[in-house]
Amino acid sequence: MRAAHAVLEAVKAAASVDPHGVADEPLLADLEAILEARRRLDAYLVSALQSAHVREVTVDLAGKTTKWWLVCQQRLSRADASRLLAVATALPVRPQLADALAAGELSVDHAAPIVTTLAKLHPEEKDVSEKILIEASHDLDPDVVKRLCGRTLQASANAEGADERRERQHGSRYLTLVETWLGMTRIEGMLTAEQGAALRAAIEPLAARLGSDDDRSSAQRRADALGTLAHAALGFDSLLPEFNGEQPHVNAVMAYDPLVDALRPFADKPITDDGGFTINGTAVTPHTARMLACDAQIIPVVMRGASEVLDIGRATRIWPKPIRKALQLEDNGCGWPDCPMPLWACHIHHLAWWNRDHGPTSTTNGVHLCGFHHWLVHNKPWTIRRNHTGRIEVARTQVSRT
Repeated sequence: MRAAHAVLEAVKAAASVDPHGVADEPLLADLEAILEARRRLDAYLVSALQSAHVREVTVDLAGKTTKWWLVCQQRLSRADASRLLAVATALPVRPQLADALAAGELSVDHAAPIVTTLAKLHPEEKDVSEKILIEASHDLDPDVVKRLCGRTLQASANAEGADERRERQHGSRYLTLVETWLGMTRIEGMLTAEQGAALRAAIEPLAARLGSDDDRSSAQRRADALGTLAHAALGFDSLLPEFNGEQPHVNAVMAYDPLVDALRPFADKPITDDGGFTINGTAVTPHTARMLACDAQIIPVVMRGASEVLDIGRATRIWPKPIRKALQLEDNGCGWPDCPMPLWACHIHHLAWWNRDHGPTSTTNGVHLCGFHHWLVHNKPWTIRRNHTGRIEVARTQVSRT
């Protein structure tokens, strides 16, 4: 590591020279030397990471795994940390790649897709493919190498039998749900052909445009359809027996003073992004919390200071099973006029809102709404009511522009 520190000092010294004062030919030579040094340093970096990872150096000295040490203390992105570790952990079993990296013949950006590709090939194909891909990397940029890796995998897939392909694809399936800094959830994954076909068949009917007022993009409609499927699954006892006919509990946690300030004038305020609500740790607006409360048992946990519980509230807005059954017999699907969403894809909505209008939890005050139209009445100037004949009517209210 003393040598590494000496290199660092040399880099600092070189960086102190203003390149704008260097002539053209020396400047180009400097750039070539810097890029080669960068490749060799990256090679040493992944080699050192491999050693530190095996010896759990960051765990012992920093209390973090190698990846999280890179992310938290070295400020690398998760993607970069994962890429470096993938290459590092492959070095002991991929000596050709390790030698090419150490010699500065290719960069980590070249090595990363090669490592990923070799991991997916049959054992008897790995060594030959490794040699071919490394040699190609001498003359190609990383993006072209990625495409070459893709063609390598395709050729391997074409040569394998149906049973082998099915087993390989089954083993490569995955799904990750990552919460973003803004409280959204990013979904990444790979499904088998059968899983993909089933998901597509389930989503496509639910992702249809719902009338002329539906201005969602196709991607937004698919996202809403997936959410609808998830909500529907919560009602199936055979899939999720722990709920057993009861909607999931959602804890809305907020400080006492913001709770009083936010809810006292709540009905007359426009939608804002403040208010301090969190749902299961994710910050949401009071308006969103109110919408979610329509079909879930909300337990307001009112806190003072760090841990003193003032009130856990009462869950009176949840729809009892007898009323649910009665509304299911009355409604054929989404109660919004001309909406084709089936009943199982809907939530029950209080026509006179439970918290704002003190509406009762009764069959006369309930209607099934799909996720989109449920969102519409809570977030846009639309009203929905049941007239004197019992028929559902909707209307767009006028919004003042003054």
